[in-house]
Amino acid sequence: MSPAETSIESRLRLLEDHEEIRQLKAHYAHSYDQKFADDHRPLSQAECDALIKPMVEAVFSEDAEWIGGMSNLHLKGRQAIFDYLRQNPWNFSMHLYGNPLIAVDGDTAHASWMLLEPATRRSDNQAMWMAAVTEDDYVRTAQGWRLRRYELNTKFLTPFDESWAHG
Repeated sequence: MSPAETSIESRLRLLEDHEEIRQLKAHYAHSYDQKFADDHRPLSQAECDALIKPMVEAVFSEDAEWIGGMSNLHLKGRQAIFDYLRQNPWNFSMHLYGNPLIAVDGDTAHASWMLLEPATRRSDNQAMWMAAVTEDDYVRTAQGWRLRRYELNTKFLTPFDESWAHG
């Protein structure tokens, strides 16, 4: 059906859905990256938890899954996601999500996002670049859109001063 064949209300609802999903993803990234002070040190665990716990509740559905990454995680439920995200393997990170392809189908949606993330590894203070694609499934709840499935497909993770093209 072409836009001319749908009502203004339907088209407006679709635009609002897309924007709410974008804001949800931005809230996730912003909250995660607030775990680090401006001098690239992690906040205390209590301060970190105070940021991450409400973000997990606001972003993820109760039955959410978090899949992938370099260690091939498969987390199920908000508590498991919180337990993972509250950890600090980094001294700094900045999640830069872009180029979303969002498809809304009633009360569900799927989005593919590109991620470029500069970060500093805590263990050796090594500056890193990560590039990834996330495949996200969303569900509309009484509280608004929530992320039901987050799948992180890492394309590379490399020190900032080395090439990500090997061989």
